[in-house]
Amino acid sequence: MLLLEYTRFAFLVLALASILYYLAAMFASRSFFARKAVVEPGDLPPVSILIPLCGADFRAYENYASLCRQDYPHLQLVFGVRDPADSSVGLISKLKADFPMIEIDLAVNSRETGQNPKVSNLNNMLPLARHDLLVFLDSDIRAGRDFLRTSVAELIQTEAGVVTCLYRAGEAPGLAAKLEAVGITAEFAPGVFVAEMSAGISFAFGAAILIKKKTLEAIGGLEAIADFLADDYMIGNLASKAGYTVRLSRYVVETVLSRLDISGFIKHQVRWARGIRTCNRAGHTGSVITNGTVLAAFYLALSGFSATGWALFALVLALRLMMACSIGVGCLGDKLLKRYLPLVLIRDFFSFYFWCAAIFGNRVEWRGKTFKLSPGGKLVRRD
Repeated sequence: MLLLEYTRFAFLVLALASILYYLAAMFASRSFFARKAVVEPGDLPPVSILIPLCGADFRAYENYASLCRQDYPHLQLVFGVRDPADSSVGLISKLKADFPMIEIDLAVNSRETGQNPKVSNLNNMLPLARHDLLVFLDSDIRAGRDFLRTSVAELIQTEAGVVTCLYRAGEAPGLAAKLEAVGITAEFAPGVFVAEMSAGISFAFGAAILIKKKTLEAIGGLEAIADFLADDYMIGNLASKAGYTVRLSRYVVETVLSRLDISGFIKHQVRWARGIRTCNRAGHTGSVITNGTVLAAFYLALSGFSATGWALFALVLALRLMMACSIGVGCLGDKLLKRYLPLVLIRDFFSFYFWCAAIFGNRVEWRGKTFKLSPGGKLVRRD
């Protein structure tokens, strides 16, 4: 009986902490976008954009074409594949034909730098990058014409070592993809804003990372992250540890999600959660308070569905949806979240499972291979 009382009290405290977290996230996001925008400098340096590929993504050509349409004086696109028969090679040929005024290069190289195939691909592409300013983009990212002008200005004017961008889902075919999509701006982004407000960020996101070659070399190059699952996180983390500032851009890019089944959605999210936990255990443990919907539901059940339990549950749900609307729709302009807002509550129960799965396992599946994660976040192949 005493154990039940302690458990019920613990869930009450955690649910109340979730309320404070939701309020803090809304305040942090509004404060972030209320800051004065960085003024664009007169001269913008040339940029090399590196996009590693592994098969043609959903709407891939439109994603790549959005980069060719940037309102920017001089840019180079570098794509990379590990297999000459990769299905994306034909799209790059079409891109070159459709945008002859853009400098487009393709690296075809299967050399492995470490266990992370994406980093190996990027490292093979790096010699083709002609400019000092690098932009790493995931292949499913689509950007507006002002993406480079805005983000490059933030890197130059603030003298940051790394600039990284938040993202929202532009398209998400199927239920599983929509569950993944609503988690981006309604779950992931609020945590970023709270971290940025409290102590600044010391990590980056694969959606978009801007970094100079000399900064990359100072943190050990891509070889330094070649065995890590969370390679994007580590770029920002190593830069921060080396004394460089990591800045969150005001610009929001879009990710175009491919169709997923529920199994694929779960595997992807568990892999991501385990990768983050091994890199930042304290942060992952503290993030339990982001699961307010589930915490309040547990308290409701343990209180015997009391009036207090129902009141707390209703308050948490209201603030949870308010935060999703305020940040995802209001600040980040997520139109998909606006249409499928009720999915947030379903996603919350999945998210609590992912949080638990990160604690009780270190096995991940990625591109048909099985790995275990070392305590520091490195991939170890399991044959």
